[in-house]
Amino acid sequence: MFAVPGWSVSSSNLKTQTALPVDPITKKAIVPVTPEEDAKANEKKRKRHHGKPIVQEVDSTNLSELWEKVIEGKTKLKQEGKSNSKDSKSQKRQKVLQDSEEAKSVPEVETEVENKPSHKTKKLKTLKEKKREIKAKAKAKDDPSNTTAVEAQVTTRSNVTAPKAAAQLTPLQAAMRQKLISARFRYLNQTLYTTPSARSLELFHENPEMFQEYHEGFRRQVEVWPENPVDGYMAQIRARGKIRRDNRGKAPVENTGGKPLPRTAGTCHIADLGCGDAGLAGGLQPDTKNLNIKIYSYDLQSPSPLVTRADIANLPLKDDSVDIAIFCLALMGTNWIDFVEEAYRVLHWKGELWVAEIKSRFGRVGGKGGRVEHSVGNRRKLDKHQTKRLEEENDEKDLAVEVDGQEDSKQETDVSAFVEVLRKRGFVLQGEVDLRNRMFVKMHFVKGLTPVKGKCVPVPKGMEKIGLDTWKKKPKPVDEEDVPLSSEAGALKPCVYKLR
Repeated sequence: MFAVPGWSVSSSNLKTQTALPVDPITKKAIVPVTPEEDAKANEKKRKRHHGKPIVQEVDSTNLSELWEKVIEGKTKLKQEGKSNSKDSKSQKRQKVLQDSEEAKSVPEVETEVENKPSHKTKKLKTLKEKKREIKAKAKAKDDPSNTTAVEAQVTTRSNVTAPKAAAQLTPLQAAMRQKLISARFRYLNQTLYTTPSARSLELFHENPEMFQEYHEGFRRQVEVWPENPVDGYMAQIRARGKIRRDNRGKAPVENTGGKPLPRTAGTCHIADLGCGDAGLAGGLQPDTKNLNIKIYSYDLQSPSPLVTRADIANLPLKDDSVDIAIFCLALMGTNWIDFVEEAYRVLHWKGELWVAEIKSRFGRVGGKGGRVEHSVGNRRKLDKHQTKRLEEENDEKDLAVEVDGQEDSKQETDVSAFVEVLRKRGFVLQGEVDLRNRMFVKMHFVKGLTPVKGKCVPVPKGMEKIGLDTWKKKPKPVDEEDVPLSSEAGALKPCVYKLR
């Protein structure tokens, strides 16, 4: 045999193989372990029960302790020291005082701890925040008195969160929202035209949000108008307010070709009846002292401190207390004649009444070769379809002028019936009717006649105590007919929209 590297083993290293002992229970071979290996294994083994054996021997010394621990489940209290002596009364009082002082100081400590951010939730500082802290420290070195203010400024800047961006509507959603607002405005507008003012006052009192909805739609309609009558009235008040009349009866001090405002005791009292959101009073608020004017604003709801909530058919004003009364698109309601009579009551003698209304609410004057509306030839019967089609065309034209701001393609406006209603209530038309605007009619009246109709008709002297029933009125002339109130109210047509 020859020697092979790695396979040749010397005879001195050869040992006889012996069988390992077998455990009778597990029937596995028991490997002999040296004391050194056993010590190392015990060091690496996880220790349990703090080094105590799993099974504890029971004897007379620990029997009661194990019974309480295992059977009854009691835990042994730790005794710190052997001070079993009772405290004296003075020591107890001192403890109570110390406990109360500690209780008072606890909330402050807790709030400080709560305000301190935890290490887990602490965010990394950005480059900007680091720069701000460096600047704050540099300022604190220069001026040590302002260290607290600088630290507060740094903390507030770091704690401020960016505001969330408001959700924007899509073009389709915005268009639908505008249509809904316009439809709501038309419904409320028709309600105000076709109901008495007392009912409208109750309606807005029960639902104040309806007033805001109405004027939100109204402002959208004003945007497409060629001119807002309120702006014209403000310019007129400013121009006439600068004209001062001499107390001695001489010519005006600043004669610009116009008339000065009517005044009582040096002040011009203006009542804006049906003011809406008080555009007139708000626009003239900075000039009230210079112009020496005082404005009273009344409407069905009070959206601002400048507006007084009231029914303009029953104003909270004394008789003969106002110099100018204004109805700017405010003769709404089935009892609009009551508004005119109330304006006569509160106006001074020779006081002015300014009226601005939509052209489509008045009648039309026949043109060349045209028939008069109440003529016999115009009363021929039409087919149902023709009548319906004619009414729809007229409604569409009126709405186009009133709401959409289109030019009035109809014939000239006839305001004679309206002027006659106001004349019977004691108002005289001043100058010509302003028809220059394509949408609106402007008129100026003066309280200069004794009314022959309405609540302001004077009672003859000596008849107040007797009563009106015994007072025999003079017979009316044959030409003058007693026109019923319902037909007089028809001098202004209500704004009624077609169902769509």
